[in-house]
Amino acid sequence: MALLLVALIACLLGALGALVAPRPLRAGLVGASGALASLLGLAGALSVLVRGGTERAGTTALVPFSGVHLALDPLGAWFLAVVSLVALSASLFHAGYAHDAATSRPASVLFVTFIATLLVVPCAGDVSTFFWAWEAMALSSLGLLLVEHERAAARTAGLWYAAMTQAGAACILLGLLVMSHDAHLSAIVGTPSAGRGALGTLAFALSALGFASKAGAVPLHVWLPRAHPEAPTPVSALMSGAMVALGVYGLIRVDLIDLAHASRALFVGLLLLGALSALFGALHAAAASDLKRLLAFSTIEVSGLGLIGVGAAGVMSAIGAANAARTLLIGVLVLVAAHGAFKALLFLGAGLIERSTGTRDLDQLGGLVHTMPRTSLLVGLGAASAVGVPLFGGFVGEWISLEGLVGAMAHRAAATVVVLLVGLVALALAGGLSAITFTKLIGIGLLGRSRSAGAASARDVSGAPWIALALLGSVSVALGVAPGLLVHPLERASRGLHGAPHVLGAAGAALQLGVSDSALRPISLLGILAVGGLVLVGARSRARRASAPWACGRDELSVRMQYTATSFAEPVQRVFADVLRPDVDVELSHEDESREIERVLTYQSRVDDAVERTLYRPAFGAVNALGARARTLANGSVHRYLAYGFLALLVVLVVVA
Repeated sequence: MALLLVALIACLLGALGALVAPRPLRAGLVGASGALASLLGLAGALSVLVRGGTERAGTTALVPFSGVHLALDPLGAWFLAVVSLVALSASLFHAGYAHDAATSRPASVLFVTFIATLLVVPCAGDVSTFFWAWEAMALSSLGLLLVEHERAAARTAGLWYAAMTQAGAACILLGLLVMSHDAHLSAIVGTPSAGRGALGTLAFALSALGFASKAGAVPLHVWLPRAHPEAPTPVSALMSGAMVALGVYGLIRVDLIDLAHASRALFVGLLLLGALSALFGALHAAAASDLKRLLAFSTIEVSGLGLIGVGAAGVMSAIGAANAARTLLIGVLVLVAAHGAFKALLFLGAGLIERSTGTRDLDQLGGLVHTMPRTSLLVGLGAASAVGVPLFGGFVGEWISLEGLVGAMAHRAAATVVVLLVGLVALALAGGLSAITFTKLIGIGLLGRSRSAGAASARDVSGAPWIALALLGSVSVALGVAPGLLVHPLERASRGLHGAPHVLGAAGAALQLGVSDSALRPISLLGILAVGGLVLVGARSRARRASAPWACGRDELSVRMQYTATSFAEPVQRVFADVLRPDVDVELSHEDESREIERVLTYQSRVDDAVERTLYRPAFGAVNALGARARTLANGSVHRYLAYGFLALLVVLVVVA
């Protein structure tokens, strides 16, 4: 805990330094203080994960009445490690990337404040500390989102984010107050609630809604595809890789562990919500052509997979299947860690691409593998992990989750099997759509030929931003190549599920999963791939032939012969047209030789958020109409206002009587 306290002091000093430092020095100063705090937080988290136990600290001097109480156990340490890794990379990236509005005094102070709150949330030891840290995290991220408030898109995203995050915070606060049962706000670390009866159900429903909104679960996700693309790039990485993970942390800490005896139907609802979120996010990501919007919807998909795991773990815990419950929880923990690494990598890479090319529209990119080879390689690593390619971290998380769901279906209760089957199908379909999404990102955005002057003139960057991407890429590979090293930390982090035995084993880098008697041996797979690669290289050296790919027999390949992101996604949009409802615009022109011969001039396809279109916009329209009608009640007449007061007084007297 001492390391965390020093980390918070480093953030405080960084904020104070940002207030007095000249603009050219602020980015480096803020990045250095954030990186130092993140390193200290990572060291503290690893210490708890290695040794086990719970470290505590507290004071009553900072906050009146309730005080500040910190408690770091292995579960919190796991999420603290994920948050610290993402914050370290974002801080390094910020040091070499921030410019203009991002280096203003308010933005610089808010950046280190955001990092400090992210570090405190998984270490909160009681309800009041947790809520204050949660609110500070939400408000500081909102301020960073509005750094470029002169843009209409940023202001709109800020309004959506403020409304959804404050509604979620209210639900979380009410749920925690109901769960605590007293005015002293009992500890949420190490003091599980009974979770039975009407109060337990109410606490579960309220807290789950609040945490699910922060995790980006459908239909509470509408802020995420707006906020992530409009926030500064390091902030987007922090929001997607760290803040969304803390939404999953809240679900695990409060709803899965502290309310472990809640009704099984509540966990079934959480699983179904996760399945809906995973499919919705994957489908919209596959149809998106804006690079950051694509990544934002991909975040919703992975959050949905996490909710499936938490819900399934709760169902299995409720029926006494401790082995399956703990395996599913471990799958969620690995998935959160892998997602933090590869999604932060992808957002940071997207920022470099946008800075260098001037656009994040995939239809305007292409050829970056030639002009930005290092960035393309690292973005490719992140995409491989996101898809779940073996030897990457994303594969390990999805493999454990898949094995956990399959193993849980061995329990022969028909209703339980049907619910788990829904989660299994959602996992498979989301995986397939994710493969389409990132194939599009790599094939359209990075390969082929440049579709714009900006893509043709793009260049790689060096220094701190590249180091940040390389760090995240290395972590993604390390998680996939040596998952056996995570066995003991994962066992300690998942120990909160009472009655669950050990379900993992390790043999060097290999990972043994006891629930299904299966093992993951990445080193063996790596050896097989190495041998296969050597064979292919040898065969290629004997017979080499040069030809233009996808040239249809032509000697030259023009840019117009390539797929665009819009055309690549068109089959998906056609199959799921009833859900996506794409807005298609086709402008035709005629050939000069004949007015009867038409040629397509432009083709555009835009996919709007179906939930926002069908749920939120009609609701907002109804509220606006009601507000317009209510204006007639306030016409400026003093006599009418006195009548309102008299009627209110009569109502009060009747109620009191």
